[in-house]
Amino acid sequence: MNRMSGLPAWSAVYAAFDDVALEALANRGLLRRGRVEVAAGRVGVQEAGRPTGSANEMVAESTESAESAETLTVAVGRPAVPVVLTAGGPQEARCPCPVAGVCIHVVAACLWMREAVAAEAPAEPDPGGPAAAVPGTGGAAENEQSVGPSESRAFSGEGVGTAGTADAEDAEDAEDAANTAARGEDEDPVLAEVLAWEPAVVEKALGVAALRRVTAALAGTDPDILAADTLVTRAPGRLSVTWPNAPEVVVIAGLGPRGMIVAGRHTQVVHAAWRLQAVVRLFARAGRAWPWPTRKIVLSADQRRLLASAAAAVEGLIAAGISHAGPRSADELDRLAQAARLEEIPRLARLLTSTAAAVHAVARRDDAMDESAALSALAAAWSLTRALEATSAAPDPALLGRADAERVQPGLLMPLSATWWLAPSGSRGLTARFWDMENRRLESVTTGRAAGADPTFHCADNIPLVWGASVRALLSGPLRLTGATRRTDGVLAPSARTTVRHCGGYDDIDLAAIAHELRALQRGPGAAGFEAPLPPVRLMLPDPSGLGRIDLDEIHQQYVWPVCDTAGEEHLLRLVPDSTEAALIAAVLTRDLPVVAMTVEGDRPAGIYVRREGGLALLSPSISSIRAGRLGFYHRLAERLERLRAETAAPTPPPSASGLIESLCEDLREALTALAASGALRAQGRTAHVLTSRARRARELQLETLAAALTRVEDEPGPQAILRACAVVDRIRALTR
Repeated sequence: MNRMSGLPAWSAVYAAFDDVALEALANRGLLRRGRVEVAAGRVGVQEAGRPTGSANEMVAESTESAESAETLTVAVGRPAVPVVLTAGGPQEARCPCPVAGVCIHVVAACLWMREAVAAEAPAEPDPGGPAAAVPGTGGAAENEQSVGPSESRAFSGEGVGTAGTADAEDAEDAEDAANTAARGEDEDPVLAEVLAWEPAVVEKALGVAALRRVTAALAGTDPDILAADTLVTRAPGRLSVTWPNAPEVVVIAGLGPRGMIVAGRHTQVVHAAWRLQAVVRLFARAGRAWPWPTRKIVLSADQRRLLASAAAAVEGLIAAGISHAGPRSADELDRLAQAARLEEIPRLARLLTSTAAAVHAVARRDDAMDESAALSALAAAWSLTRALEATSAAPDPALLGRADAERVQPGLLMPLSATWWLAPSGSRGLTARFWDMENRRLESVTTGRAAGADPTFHCADNIPLVWGASVRALLSGPLRLTGATRRTDGVLAPSARTTVRHCGGYDDIDLAAIAHELRALQRGPGAAGFEAPLPPVRLMLPDPSGLGRIDLDEIHQQYVWPVCDTAGEEHLLRLVPDSTEAALIAAVLTRDLPVVAMTVEGDRPAGIYVRREGGLALLSPSISSIRAGRLGFYHRLAERLERLRAETAAPTPPPSASGLIESLCEDLREALTALAASGALRAQGRTAHVLTSRARRARELQLETLAAALTRVEDEPGPQAILRACAVVDRIRALTR
C-alpha cells in the first residue's frame, strides 16, 4: 500500500471495498442509505469542537499525526455517531449504536473513507493494487470480470469503466485495467496473495472448529470437482468467490483470511468455515490440492458436554415413560438438535430432529406414531451419543456426519423404481431409486411438497418432478447426471441445476447381475446403521409362469399377489387396496404383458420391467398408467373388500415377515416398549418371562450380543439397559430383513 499524505497509511485498504464488497458485508439497503449520508455531507473526520465536512476538505485539513495513527474516528449523521476505523477493515470497525452486526454508520464511514482514499490517490495508480479502485460511488461492480467453471482461465477485458464519468482519463484507466486482466487470472494480485498463504497458517487463523467442519465437507473431494463448481469475479483489490448453496465470499487485498467477507448473517464458526472453504476452492482452481491435516481432530469439551446432555435427556424421557411425554420433552430434543448442528455433529442433529418429531407425535396421540417407533428413534440417537463418547482419539467422520451438501459425479444410473407417496400430514412427493452400475451403490432422490402447497405438483408421469425431468423420462432407460449434489443425509438432491442425459435402453442391461449385486448390498454390516432401516430394495426375476392372480387377504384387508421367481422361490407381495399400483398390476396381468423383472421394496412392488413394442420398459405401479381391457376380477375383489369392511371392525396391522429371528425381535420389541412406555423400568410378570425366555433363545441362536443386552435389562434395570437392548434388536432386524 502506498503511504498517503493526509490519511493513515492503512486507509488504502478501504479502496478495495467497492459496492459489491460492502453489499456482501451489509446489504443493498444500508449501502443506499450510506450513500445518502455521504452525499449530504454528514460524514467526516471527528474533531473536537467542529462539524464534519466533505472528504476533500477533511483530507486537506488532516494533520501529519493522522498518518501514524492506528485508528481513525469518523463522525456519521446528525447527531454525529463516532465510528472507529482500523487497518482491519469494516469488520473490525467500532460503533456505539445498539445495532447488531454492520450498521448504517459503519457503511457510511467506509464509503467516506473510500472516497477520501480516492481523492488522495496518485494520477497514475498501480494497476494491480487497491489504489486502482474507482473513486466516487464505487462502481467496481461494473468493472468486475467473471470466470466461470467452463470459461478460460484468463479474464475477459470487457466492461471495464468508471461509474458516472466518461472522460479520456477514465477511458485510459479502463483500457489499462482490461489489459491487465487479459494477462490471465494467475497474474491477479489478490489471487496471488491468497495462493501465497500457508495452509497451516490459514487453518490456525480461522480456528479448529472451522477446520473440522470443512474437513468433514470437502476432505477427499476431487479438486477438479471443486474447481468446476467455483465462480470467481475480480475487481481491483478484491475477489468474489461463489459456489452452489453457499453465500458470496469476498477476499480483500491485504486483510488476510480473517478479513474475508461472508454475505449474510452467520455464527462466528460458520463465518470462518465459509472463508476456509473459499480458500480451499481458490487453491483447487489453481490446480493445488489442499493439504488436509494428518493430525486427527478429537472431540472438543463442548462437544462432549453436548453428547452427555443429549444422552441424559433421552434417558430421562425413558425413565418418565414415553406415554407420559409432553411437548416440553420434544422441545428439549429440538434444542439439543440445534446445539448439535452448531457443535459440528450433523448426524446426531438429524437423529435428534427425527426423535423430537416422534415424541411430538406421541404427545399429540397421533395414530401414525406409536411408542415402539418412538423408542427406536430414541435408542438410535442415544446409541450414537455413546459411540461418540467412547472415542478417545479422533471419531470416525461417518459418526459425525456431513454438515454440507457436496457435489458428486455418479456413474451410469440404472432406474429401479419411482414411487409416489402421500404422508398422513397431507404432504406428498416422489422417491426414485437407481443402481449406480459403475460405483456399485444404491442411489435415491426424493422431492415433495407440504400439504396445500404448489398445486402444480401432482401425481403424473408427464410433468417435470425431479432434475427438470418427468417420471416417464427418468424411467426410459439408463442415464447420467451432470451437476449432481448429494445432501447431508446421503441421498441425491432434486435440484433443477442437475441435468439428465439418457444413455440408451434396457435391452443391453444384465438384470440378473444387478439382482445379485443388490442382494449382496443388503447384507453385511453396512446394512445396519443408527438411522431407522429403509425397506430392503431387491430386483426379482419372476418365472414366466410364476405370476399368480391378485387375491384378497380378508384378515388384514390387503390385496396379495403371489409371484414365483426363476429360482423357484415364492414371494407374497402386498398391494394397498384402492390404489393405482393394484390397478396397474391388474392391467398388466389382463393384457398378458411379459414381466421380465420387478423392483420390490419391502414386500411391495415398486417397479415392473415389461416387454413391449420397441423393447423393455419400466413401469411405476404408483404413477404410471397403461390402457387395459375389462378388469372384471379386479372389480370383484374391490366389491369383496367393500363388503368385508362393512362387516368387520378395524383391521389389524399386516403380519411381519416370517422367520425365527424376526419373530424373536418382534417379541422383544413389544416387551421393551412396554417397559419404556410406562416408565416401570423393572420387568415383571409376562414382560419378565418374555425377556428371560427370549434371552435363552438368543443364546441358542448364537446371538450373544443380544442375549447380553437382555440379561442387563433384568440385572441392571434402567433407561440405559432398555435403550441398549432396543438398539441391538433394531440392528439385528436391519441385518436380517
